[in-house]
Amino acid sequence: MSKALINKKNKENISKKILNIFKKKGFDFIDLDIVIDTDLLTRRSGEGFKKYALNFRDKSGKEISLRPDLTIATAIQYIQSKKTGTAKLSYFGSAFRLNKKGDLNVFDQIGCEIINSKSSPEYLVLSTVLSVFKKFKKNKITVNDLGLFQGLINSLNLPHRWKLRLIRHYSRKEYFDELLKRLDTNYDLDNEKIKIDYDRLEVLKKMDFNKMIGSRSVKEIIERFEKKIKDPRDNFKGSQSVKIIKDFLKLNMPLSKSANIIKKFVEKNNLKIKNISQILLKLNNLNKKLGLNKDIIFDTKFGRETQYYTGFAFSVCRQNKELARGGEYNNLIKTLGGKQTPAFGAAIYLNQLI
Repeated sequence: MSKALINKKNKENISKKILNIFKKKGFDFIDLDIVIDTDLLTRRSGEGFKKYALNFRDKSGKEISLRPDLTIATAIQYIQSKKTGTAKLSYFGSAFRLNKKGDLNVFDQIGCEIINSKSSPEYLVLSTVLSVFKKFKKNKITVNDLGLFQGLINSLNLPHRWKLRLIRHYSRKEYFDELLKRLDTNYDLDNEKIKIDYDRLEVLKKMDFNKMIGSRSVKEIIERFEKKIKDPRDNFKGSQSVKIIKDFLKLNMPLSKSANIIKKFVEKNNLKIKNISQILLKLNNLNKKLGLNKDIIFDTKFGRETQYYTGFAFSVCRQNKELARGGEYNNLIKTLGGKQTPAFGAAIYLNQLI
């Protein structure tokens, strides 16, 4: 028997066992569409996801994509089903994504999602995933709550446009670091550049307000310029905020100590973070439920690269290989055309597991 055939049989056997675990936990299996509307990807993340998706046109000329992500495919199917109440769903299949060189990578995943739950679903999903790996020793679990970062940014003494910019581009590490540099050094407040901006504003005011430049109308661009003028920033506030952000992103500690360390950080920097007490309570409760015998690290940088995560997120690794990842994505269904809906899910990477 060839190695490829052995791997295929192993994958099928492991998948059946995992799906059976999910079924016992109350998750209903669904078949996901292998292609999705490319417009939905663009709506979700601009050109971000579309750039790495394998795109083509159907017979009618409509642009479609092989699914680059199974959570997005699940969310789309949930919207189309017009379900009400809580949905506990599981799936098995492949995701298709191009790398930076344009080569196609295929990811075999098996996962579970809880959509529209009125209670906190993170423990059920995490404990379900961990039960798959219970025979493995020395698993490393990394967790974070990305809502904490958003709360941190919104509590800083910065113009509103800068808060939106930092939150929006947090997943793009290189560009985010460039934004921090600009904020710290006042690079964007160069007097010569400001004069150029004012000159551009006068030119724009003489144009047709409905004309599109890039993806924005002239009217929208003028409104952004005027808001920028009314919302100034000085160097001291920028530098101070950058220091707080950088110090926050250095926080890395055992989950058992995370609530206390984060609380001290917030108090030290005099931050007014919305829902901070609920976040700290969630971390304490997770620590109690998961037990102290697991290697669980709270890392404030973790999970940022998954664009649609909004809150608690986790990863399970063994021998430096990521076996599973999951997180909260409360805005995804709305951006894909549905209503604002809380959701939490996780995927197991079968290729790594085998």
